[in-house]
Amino acid sequence: MAVTLGDPQGIGPEIIEKSFFQYQPQCSVIIIGDTRYYGNNNIPVIDNIDEIKGKKEKGIYLYRVLPSENEKKIDPSYLYVREGIRLALENKVHALVTGPVSKEKWLQSGIPFKGHTGLLAHSAGVEDHCMFFWSEDMKVALYTIHIPLKDIFSQIKKEKIIHFVRFVNNRLKESFKKEFHFLVSGLNPHAGEGGIIGQEELETIIPAIDELKSEMNITGPFPPDTIFLQARDIPDSVVISWYHDQGLIAFKLLNINSGVNMTLGLPFIRTSPDHGTAFDIAGKGIADPSSMLQAIKLAEHLLSV
Repeated sequence: MAVTLGDPQGIGPEIIEKSFFQYQPQCSVIIIGDTRYYGNNNIPVIDNIDEIKGKKEKGIYLYRVLPSENEKKIDPSYLYVREGIRLALENKVHALVTGPVSKEKWLQSGIPFKGHTGLLAHSAGVEDHCMFFWSEDMKVALYTIHIPLKDIFSQIKKEKIIHFVRFVNNRLKESFKKEFHFLVSGLNPHAGEGGIIGQEELETIIPAIDELKSEMNITGPFPPDTIFLQARDIPDSVVISWYHDQGLIAFKLLNINSGVNMTLGLPFIRTSPDHGTAFDIAGKGIADPSSMLQAIKLAEHLLSV
């Protein structure tokens, strides 16, 4: 397993160190970063992953990544993720856990990605992928991710919905080896109120759900303001949310210390804590490592499924 340090000025180094203080995975782990930013002197430092081959005991190593001369101005967190992806695509690591990064700093560095998900999908060469959020009592799949709210409605197309839900269902069954119950959110308030507050549910979303019912356990659409209460009471349920904040306001409110961000559709396992860099508390020693710890545990679990 590889764990990227995240933004060195954020809480990534702290929550990673706290997580491994509390929990020791039953596999070898490399923390991809630099000794300048990860000060734990109790773990060995390596510059090449082949240095740990042949070691009998499971262990944790700091895998040092330094910028080349023309990479000095690039945000180091990007270099760590890039190296983690390379190792995963070369099958040298089998799971990648990514620490929180700053999208703004990436863009300032000239990196043409708005975060991990786009970079991961582009690097792996996959078109179908999904930002998926997992906790023990709630799962959310985002139909769209980082696009302006005004562009959401043009994405609501029957065949595209069917393709997306089918893809998520297949990837989840492959990863977890079990069936899930899909709850589809409405797009409009009150799920359209029978067409009074929008036609998208009647014209597009319901026909897509009806076509999928023969393949999977799927119900909806349900009003967006109550669907998460229903999901909490149904084991192994997955909420299909149409846009970023529709799904993540509820998920993060209820799971900020236990939620995990996964990327479905990659040729390797990828998890991440569901929060950001928290620059305001970085260096104070008060960051809660729970979400990072869950991301590490979930990645390890998926390795064994």
